[in-house]
Amino acid sequence: MIPNGEAKYLRFETVKRPDEMPGMRGFSPYAWPYVEGLTLDEARNPLATIATGLYEKPLLAQNGAPVRLVVPWKYGFKSIKSIVKIELVARQPTSLWMAAAPSEYGFFANVNPEVPHPRWTQATERRIGETRRRPTLYLNGYAAAVGSLYAGMDLNKNF
Repeated sequence: MIPNGEAKYLRFETVKRPDEMPGMRGFSPYAWPYVEGLTLDEARNPLATIATGLYEKPLLAQNGAPVRLVVPWKYGFKSIKSIVKIELVARQPTSLWMAAAPSEYGFFANVNPEVPHPRWTQATERRIGETRRRPTLYLNGYAAAVGSLYAGMDLNKNF
């Protein structure tokens, strides 16, 4: 695909192999394949990375082989695994979670402790290996590097 001036987003699609992935077989509340998206400005940020390896070795299936997206200032579900297709698109992609629960999962999915999830608080977190909860940092502590991407945006509406 040749990019043109109309593209504003990247759309990522994951592998869909129901014969190997039991959760995709039969009835599923989700519209497979898994889809995620970023704005072009988000994708251009140096912190947004496409990973093909982990710890100096190729990615394993459980880590998202063949390639996965890493977006550290967003919630983990934005870091789509097992990517088999990347498209430049003009319209904002609808992710799997946006389609499944639109009142809970917005397109941007930035780590923002000021915007509570409808069913739980996001103001605190417990990190792996720790027993106590700690305050969640805005944009996972990367505000200086990516905060300008959301300047002037209503993050309660665009969560």
